[in-house]
Amino acid sequence: MSLKRSNAIVIGHYSLGEADKIIVFFTRDYGKVRAVARGAKRLKNRLSGRTEIFTYGDLIYFERVGKDLHTINSFDIIESFQKIKEDLLKMAYCSYIADLIQHVTPESEPDPDTFDLMLSAMYLIESTADAEMVVRAFEIRLLERIGLNPRLDSCIICSGEINDNTPKFSIQSGGVICGKCAKLGHHAFNISYESLEIMRKMANIPLEVIPSLNILESNRQEIKKILMGFLSFHVDMKNLRSLGFLESMEKDKF
Repeated sequence: MSLKRSNAIVIGHYSLGEADKIIVFFTRDYGKVRAVARGAKRLKNRLSGRTEIFTYGDLIYFERVGKDLHTINSFDIIESFQKIKEDLLKMAYCSYIADLIQHVTPESEPDPDTFDLMLSAMYLIESTADAEMVVRAFEIRLLERIGLNPRLDSCIICSGEINDNTPKFSIQSGGVICGKCAKLGHHAFNISYESLEIMRKMANIPLEVIPSLNILESNRQEIKKILMGFLSFHVDMKNLRSLGFLESMEKDKF
């Protein structure tokens, strides 16, 4: 066994026997890693409180070469994100983000850019009142990281400019469609030019600027419809248990 060290975020955990837990980490240097926390179910165990969901810390673990399950040596907390854990809606958003990361990232493949994206999103979700649009921006950028980003700047069919006031969006084709191509029978629905412009901004401006955007509720709902539809079509989301929790929390928001 070799000793590995990396900054890591706890994105999941489940029981192993009477006293142990399996912790799912998203690490900056080694990607998604599963490791056993010996005795973590015992209240006095040093790993018990440190391996709670969303905790960000310095992980040292013993790698079992050729195996999917490793062993935690230590995990020192850098940020507990306690304010997220005390807010059900923010916890629902972060659970959804963690589920997405678990779902789309392969085991043990380093992806520091996606790690930095997730960590930045969590810091923003904790500190801002507009966590919803941070999550929408996270979705757009995560799709780009895994090579599934929707085409927003030109027609996905002919690469022509989108210059009218009633652009259309095709989930199946993977992006916006010009009026000419839409008339050829490509399945698409209308999207407001304002929502399209907001999505373009969210894909490119610094993440920390997102909460300062003044976005109307109608645009929020339209962008959510597009991104959730796009994710559902291109990424199998049936096993994302956090979606039901998030939907119920968002309903309670109004």
